[in-house]
Amino acid sequence: MEELPIRVKIADRFYKLAVEPDSEAIVREAAKLIQEELKQYREKGLTDTQEALAMIAFDCLVTKLRGERQMQRLQQMVFDKITQLDQVITPVVTT
Repeated sequence: MEELPIRVKIADRFYKLAVEPDSEAIVREAAKLIQEELKQYREKGLTDTQEALAMIAFDCLVTKLRGERQMQRLQQMVFDKITQLDQVITPVVTT
């Protein structure tokens, strides 16, 4: 699939990107969310753009790590439940 050239605005600067057409909406939404977060940090008194962007990046990674850990716990729970079901079903099926 051919990439689509787009421009997004982040911290009062425009960036040219090449994205897959099915990713365009997500990329634009991400840029919009960064702008909104930046605005919130500025309203809190953090006027240095680089510091605000660093905090946004930090917040994003914390959220990502939390999500990954939660996903790992859920996968382990599913695996444990399947193992329990297998232990109950296997003797019934094999006799």
